[in-house]
Amino acid sequence: MLITGGANSLLNKFQDNQCIENCDGPASERVHFEQPVFQTAQMFVAEMCCWFFYLLTKRSVYQPIAEDSPEEGGSVPQPVLRGKKVFLLGLPAVCDIVGTTLMNVGLLFVPVSIFQMTRGALVLFVAFFSIVFLKHHITRVQWLGLTSVVLGVFLVGLSATFHAKKTNDVTASDSDVPIRTAIQVSGGIFMILFGQIFTASQFVLEEHILGRYSLAPIKVVSWEGSFGTGITIFGSIIIYIILKMFSLGDTTSQEMFNLAAATSQVFDNTKLIVAGIFVMLSIASFNFFGLSVTRCLSATSRSTIDTCRTLLIWFVSLIIGWESFQFLQLVGFGFLVYGTLTFNGVIHNKQHKEPEEVVVQDHT
Repeated sequence: MLITGGANSLLNKFQDNQCIENCDGPASERVHFEQPVFQTAQMFVAEMCCWFFYLLTKRSVYQPIAEDSPEEGGSVPQPVLRGKKVFLLGLPAVCDIVGTTLMNVGLLFVPVSIFQMTRGALVLFVAFFSIVFLKHHITRVQWLGLTSVVLGVFLVGLSATFHAKKTNDVTASDSDVPIRTAIQVSGGIFMILFGQIFTASQFVLEEHILGRYSLAPIKVVSWEGSFGTGITIFGSIIIYIILKMFSLGDTTSQEMFNLAAATSQVFDNTKLIVAGIFVMLSIASFNFFGLSVTRCLSATSRSTIDTCRTLLIWFVSLIIGWESFQFLQLVGFGFLVYGTLTFNGVIHNKQHKEPEEVVVQDHT
C-alpha cells in the first residue's frame, strides 16, 4: 500500500512534467502535458480494473458488520445494494470526478509533496459535513486534531508560496520541471483545497448509502470506477463541444476537455504511455491493498500508512531534484501528521471512538 500509494502521486506529477512541444526551446516556451481531465479518466479506468481483483477474491465471502441474527438479539442485516439501486453510487462518482479533476489541475502548479500534504485538509471537510448531514459528534480531542491540520496546511502553503517567490526568476533551461510563479502556486493550492470539498461530499454520500445497504468495499470502488469512466468520457465530450461552439475560455482550458487530443499526446510519447500504465496499476493495487489493510488490521493502521506515504513522496521528490528542502514545510508536515493521527484515533485513542469513515474510502 505504501509503495503503490506513493507511486500514484509521483507518476501523475511525472506525467505533468513531460514536455510535448518545443522541447528544445527556452523553458518559458516549452509545452508540457497538462491534461487533468485525462488523468481523472485514467484514475477511474484503474478503479474499474478492481473488478479483476474482485474476481480473484470472489470466493471469500464478504461479511457485513452486523453478523448476529435478529433471533440472537443482533441487528437486522442490511439489504444488499443491487439492481437499479447500484446507480446510487453514481452520485459519489460525480463528486469524485469534480474533486479529482480540480486536484489534478492544482498538481500542475505545485510540487507533488505540497499536493499530497494539502490533501490532508480532507479531514476538515469530512468532519464538517459529518456534523451537518450525518449528525456525528466530534470530541474535543478531535477538534484539537482538526486545528492542527488547519495550521499544518497553512504552513505548507506558505512554504510553497515563499519558495516560488525565490525561484520564479531562475532560468531552468536544463530542467524538466516547469517554473511556476507564486500566484500560480497559490492558485494551485486553492484548487486542491476546493477539490477536497467534493471529495468530502463523496465520502459522506458513500457513508449514507452504505449505511443503508451492504456491499463489499472492493465492489464499491469497482462500480464507482465504472460510473466515473463513463461519466468522465461523456461529460468531457459535451463540455468540449460547448466550449468550442461558443468560444468559451482560452485554448488551453478547451484542450483540457479534449480527451482525443490528450490520448494522441500520450501515444506520441513513450514516457507518457509507460507512466500511464503504471499509474493505473498503482491506483488499482493501492485500492486493493488499502481495503485489505482496513479489513485485516484497522482504519487507523491505514491512516498511519497513508501518512507515511506523504513522507515517502516528499523524500523521493527531494532525491530526484523536483524540490528543495524547506524547513517551514517540515514544520507544517509535522502539524499535519499530528492532526491527522489525533483525529483518526492513533494518538489519544482511548479518549474517543475512531471515525473509520474518514479513511476507509481514500481511493487515490
